[in-house]
Amino acid sequence: MAEDVPTPPIAAIEPEPRGHSRRARLWSFPRPTRWGWYFLVCSVGIFLAGSHTGRNAFILLACIPMAMILINLLAVLFNLRGIEVRRRLPTVAHVGEWLEILLDVRNTGRVLPRFALVLEDDGSDDLIYEDHAQLLMAVAPHGSQRAGYSAAFARRGRQRLSSCTVSTSFPFGLVRMSRRVPVRSEITVYPRPTRLSHELEERLMSRARYFGESSAASRGDDEVFGVREYRPGENIRRIHWRTSARMGKPMILEMEGRHDTNYVLLFDTAPLGDPGTLRNRLEAAVGVCAGLTYFLTREGASFRFAHAGAELVISQPGRGDRNYHAIMEQLALAGLSEKPLSEWIGNVGVGRFGEAAILITLGPKEHAEAHLPGNAGAVVLGAADTDFKRHVAFDPLGRKSVGTAETSAIQSGVHE
Repeated sequence: MAEDVPTPPIAAIEPEPRGHSRRARLWSFPRPTRWGWYFLVCSVGIFLAGSHTGRNAFILLACIPMAMILINLLAVLFNLRGIEVRRRLPTVAHVGEWLEILLDVRNTGRVLPRFALVLEDDGSDDLIYEDHAQLLMAVAPHGSQRAGYSAAFARRGRQRLSSCTVSTSFPFGLVRMSRRVPVRSEITVYPRPTRLSHELEERLMSRARYFGESSAASRGDDEVFGVREYRPGENIRRIHWRTSARMGKPMILEMEGRHDTNYVLLFDTAPLGDPGTLRNRLEAAVGVCAGLTYFLTREGASFRFAHAGAELVISQPGRGDRNYHAIMEQLALAGLSEKPLSEWIGNVGVGRFGEAAILITLGPKEHAEAHLPGNAGAVVLGAADTDFKRHVAFDPLGRKSVGTAETSAIQSGVHE
């Protein structure tokens, strides 16, 4: 069972100190709106007509729209003063996963509220959103209001959001002015786990009957470790009927196995094969590696991870959400490696501890198998092989990635 680890906290990014942020703020020059241009042209036309005919009433009438424009100009200058913005977003997310980004707007003014503020998060090139412009009707003095929008990141890695634009045309909508407020935020975007084929899952679990339990546990002769939801193919004699009636779904007793199989997940990103397809093969391999991480975590298996990036990373064996987040963070930042597999595989200790080794490489699997110890018995997946796609499965909707609801269950410590 996965550890009961809470969902990653919401990260609130404080604005920069006032002395520094004031120098960094970018104020746009006030510009008339479309209706502002109409008023301006009408005012000038009426004024010229009055000057030509000598009628003072026309000149006085021309001052009305011009006065409205000037009042609107002063209002927008005042309305954008004393505004602070904080961005709140999860510390982690998956590629393509829709998340809610919150913007907290605070009015530091002492007397008057701020009206009709439009917030537009500047985002990044990898941020996908439909309509991120949010309208706040009023923000009271020393008060705050919250706006939010849904967005998704198109690429994995560490994404940075730098600023937010606040604009207003209050009160008449004749003059618009905007100000860019620096609000620096950072989020780690995990790769989307690829859905593994049923044949590959069965192959991985063949060394650990009934999801990591010993043979004695599968017969029901071992000690009870906990209760979890029944999965097709398990021993129906271990269904706990009282718990199943209470939960409204079949629940099975999970036994404490004495011969649990441990796994070691090896990720080789040395550039091998056709350079033209190298980037695509890297992303495909990262997705499969993330899928393996999700699958082993979901099954409650104990495993560790090894990858040679800028430096060799070898994690400690673990299970549950903490292990999942630690490995997915490494995969989010994984790139091409300068070290070939032969230079670092000996430091991992493959085959020494009775682990089941799983190796993902960018080249052909025959090339990688030549560098593995003879007793490793590893499952090798080569992204350059023609049968690499055979290890990927699709859901009924034709999607090859694990859904958001499934990854959310992992992150919140809930198993399905």
